[in-house]
Amino acid sequence: MQIKDLFDDMPLPEGAVVDIRLQKLLREPLDVCADWQRTENLLLEAHRLMPQQLEVLVALYKMYAYSNRFDESLQRIEQVLTLSAGLAGFPADWGSLQAGATWLNATGATRLYLYSLKATGFVQLRKGNVQAALAVLQKLRELDPMDQVGGSVVWEMAQRLLDSDLD
Repeated sequence: MQIKDLFDDMPLPEGAVVDIRLQKLLREPLDVCADWQRTENLLLEAHRLMPQQLEVLVALYKMYAYSNRFDESLQRIEQVLTLSAGLAGFPADWGSLQAGATWLNATGATRLYLYSLKATGFVQLRKGNVQAALAVLQKLRELDPMDQVGGSVVWEMAQRLLDSDLD
């Protein structure tokens, strides 16, 4: 995978003269398993050069989550929630959001917001915060009853953990 593969389409405007450093960076291979430090540095550089590309932050929070760097993951998730909410025009605080048409057939920033709520639940589970995970995942179920972002998978994981704690 290359950094440019993180984007649905090239994040650069047509006809623009693109800095050679950015061209080179977009073609760098990413391999979190073989060299997570290099991958982190590349993603941080990509974020510095393209702060408007939320996909870079998503890649960072995934990398941190799978590297058991949960607090860093949650910080990046919070950034995506805030930025995507701003782009989509609703409050970033998930607790204040209501179900409705905004969430149906979610695309773009709205879909990234829902996906990042799912990620919040996943990371909270990995941290052992089952109740915090259930709270955000319950809100995700309200906002996304059609399960567009696959939150039900993480919800079921949380339920299994909760059930095993009761046994």
